[in-house]
Amino acid sequence: MSDEPAVSPEDALEVAQRALAKVQDLKERVAKLEALHEDSIDEAADYDDRDAAVIEHLEPGEPVKVTRLHKLYRRHTDIRADDTLKKRVRGLVAGPNFRIARAGEILYDPDGGEQR
Repeated sequence: MSDEPAVSPEDALEVAQRALAKVQDLKERVAKLEALHEDSIDEAADYDDRDAAVIEHLEPGEPVKVTRLHKLYRRHTDIRADDTLKKRVRGLVAGPNFRIARAGEILYDPDGGEQR
């Protein structure tokens, strides 16, 4: 017994054309899914006005103390409450453009570690 489907020579062209059409359809669907995935990654790094005001004062690749982030929020936004500051800093550094540099310091890395 063979695993190959039984196709008569007369039907082979039609079966091959259907298979090629299915492959093309799948390629288009994968491309759409990849585009959606890319869009969702880009959206993850979309900051509101307050976060953007802080990020504007950060140098990519330069370690920043968490206490400095608190000061930047106080200086460049309307946020003053300590609890709110802590939540905002935690939310900011949890984003895709930040990583831990050392204890108490983070690194703004918008290129994701790519070499320039």
